[in-house]
Amino acid sequence: MNRLNLFAIATIAASLIASPAVYAATSIHSPVNAMFSKTKTIKVTFVNDSGTSMQVKAGDDVVTLESGKPVTLHLPVGSHVVANTTTPVHQAGSLITDVSSALNGAIVHIK
Repeated sequence: MNRLNLFAIATIAASLIASPAVYAATSIHSPVNAMFSKTKTIKVTFVNDSGTSMQVKAGDDVVTLESGKPVTLHLPVGSHVVANTTTPVHQAGSLITDVSSALNGAIVHIK
């Protein structure tokens, strides 16, 4: 009988200690929505008004802009559009624009 009481007390104590531990938060937090979310892309149309063709670096891609022809790009928010060639107004490496959600559907004229 003494062993049965000792076993019952040990079982009750273990269940009281284990139940809060089951619901305890882990130290590693990984947001579930980050795995399933897509990066937001913005549709921006660039028009080269400089009179000569030029290259721009939009994000990681180099795009050639012919004079007077519109080019539509889908760029992620936060990417930079930088002049890749020198024009009379822009030096190579100069920032043309930063892509933000305010530019969605906009037409950017580059002189």
